[in-house]
Amino acid sequence: MRLINIYITVNFIRTFFIVLFVMSTLAWLTQIIDDLTLILDRDRTINDFLGLTILLYPYIVSIMAPSSILIASIIIIDRMTRDSEIVIMNASGISLMQKIFPFVMTSLLITTLIYVLSIHVSPLAMKDFREKITEIKSDIISSSFKKNEFRSPDSDYTIYVSDISNTNDFLGIVIKDMKSRDMIITYTAKVARIIDSEDQIILEMEDGKIYSENLNLSDKETSTITFEEYKINLSNVFQAVDVSYFKASEKSLGELFNTGKISSAEDKAKSIEYINEAHIRISNPLYAIAFLFISLFFLQKDLNFRNIKSSDIILVAVCSFCIKLSGLVLSNKIMVYELYFLHYLIPVFIIGAYLIFLISSHIKEANHTNAALQ
Repeated sequence: MRLINIYITVNFIRTFFIVLFVMSTLAWLTQIIDDLTLILDRDRTINDFLGLTILLYPYIVSIMAPSSILIASIIIIDRMTRDSEIVIMNASGISLMQKIFPFVMTSLLITTLIYVLSIHVSPLAMKDFREKITEIKSDIISSSFKKNEFRSPDSDYTIYVSDISNTNDFLGIVIKDMKSRDMIITYTAKVARIIDSEDQIILEMEDGKIYSENLNLSDKETSTITFEEYKINLSNVFQAVDVSYFKASEKSLGELFNTGKISSAEDKAKSIEYINEAHIRISNPLYAIAFLFISLFFLQKDLNFRNIKSSDIILVAVCSFCIKLSGLVLSNKIMVYELYFLHYLIPVFIIGAYLIFLISSHIKEANHTNAALQ
């Protein structure tokens, strides 16, 4: 019996992680497309891109794990049926409890890992992801000085750079300043560079000209000033985003429950959102066990044949989908009426119903065995 448990457990775990890897990777790829444009636009390397987007993986894994358990359990049960292993187990007198034991113990272990991911690892990774995204978005300077491109970091400024040297000097730069309603000022220089000085962003230009066009004059006369060296302060143009706004999914469980003092309707709505996210994070791993119990109904049958009907597999998939969909629908009601216990209603009901069915089946098996012995 111990060998059978090890055999089922090893195959179940291996199949689960393969399914989880495939599903999570596909979901991850769909999530990182938008970030790819941002990374390339900020002249970051592929290593920066992978180092950033891999932080999304724990969150995606925690979401995909329950569905992966469902698919893995169906694959294993179907494989065991096709290989006549279920028939042999039934013929050898192995009880229902013994048949499902390795599945249940493995799912409990996986559920524990999901809790670790969703409660501890995922919020930390998502928070780190948000901080790095904010840092990249704040780096407007690197995206505003692009070779052979007109860029507008601000609605009042347009910047053009002919080339960028190996030392990051801007060659052949043109800056058009339209912040004044009366005057348009255009700066040109052969060489320019950014200088950080006491939290100020200074552009130092060499060998250039300043063109001033007065819009109030009828002939719009343009004056020209030639300079060897000139500095302009761009601090007001490049305003970095210093504060990171963390979403509910990026906060720890303690931060979600500790919403602080509620002084307005907006604070109350935010508090409900945070508490709702906390209960979703706690209840979501329960769906892993619920999905497993649905698929284990395959084992309730006297499977003395070598295949499982495709209709049964479709039924299990549809039931699981409807259960998860019902949970999502209830979540919308919870946000309105603050009925947080509804998060647990569906998975706990499925788990409880199966356990009752399991106990009753075990009692029937025991009575049948005792009757046969007598």
